[in-house]
Amino acid sequence: MERTLEGIPNLFPEPLRSSVAARLSEKNGEIEEIRLRNGFPPTCLYGQRELPIQPEPPGFSVDGKLLSEVVTRASRYSAYAVQDQLRQGFLTIPGGHRLGVCGRVILHENGIHSISEFQSLNLRIAHQKIGVADPATNLLWSEPGSALIVGSPGRGKTTVLRDLIRQTSDRFSQRVGLVDERGELAACLDGIPQLRIGRHTDVLSGCPKSVGIELLVRTMNPNWIAVDEISSEWDADVLIRASYTGVRFLATAHVWKKADLQYRPVYRRLLEAEVFAYLIEILPDRTLSCERMKDAFR
Repeated sequence: MERTLEGIPNLFPEPLRSSVAARLSEKNGEIEEIRLRNGFPPTCLYGQRELPIQPEPPGFSVDGKLLSEVVTRASRYSAYAVQDQLRQGFLTIPGGHRLGVCGRVILHENGIHSISEFQSLNLRIAHQKIGVADPATNLLWSEPGSALIVGSPGRGKTTVLRDLIRQTSDRFSQRVGLVDERGELAACLDGIPQLRIGRHTDVLSGCPKSVGIELLVRTMNPNWIAVDEISSEWDADVLIRASYTGVRFLATAHVWKKADLQYRPVYRRLLEAEVFAYLIEILPDRTLSCERMKDAFR
């Protein structure tokens, strides 16, 4: 079992703990998610299919008590300390994994106050794959330029981006500013990144991209800025403005195929502004196709 996976079974009480540990070992660390839904058997996501986790006794189903226990363990028995994360619908746990939470949302005048009466949990398992971005890194450094990583859900965009950040920071000793809006790239816990992102990387956790990019440009003098999941007009606005300062970007976009970039307004604006020099597409077999952006749509 990967070292970063060793603590995962301890999030679950018995009999589920032993069954989770067995599944993780059986699938050689390739499980992507563990899902618990109130009133149903637990499952895990492997190869884009949900497979049953079968603890003893037979017929085991998740209930509200189990869901609450997992959240309590994930919060290290201090719900107050993680309220800010819980308002965003997730908790970051040691190893860089993220526990997504669904349930009864309690609203406040400024937004979500808390989530209670849990209905389902999704433990998204972080995998550090050193060297997965090698083909892209070699191309980028023959002639440095901003890169956009695209692919459909589950292709590994975040994993490739994380490795690009690490290599840019460690291999090339460049300053990288990371806006880790959802806590998935660095997964900082008590200010310490749980995943390898490089010794020259500065992290803003839980900060919107539209705010964090400008903050990093003003205060940290980055050579590169990395962000995950460009999705809004505000994201595009700040990327375009920041590109005028000379900073380069490493970013991802959620599309099923690269042609979609031309038809979605947010991405079309970025193409027209020539923010990105390179396009990195993650293919169905999870290999990388790397090309210059100007050649991608000929």
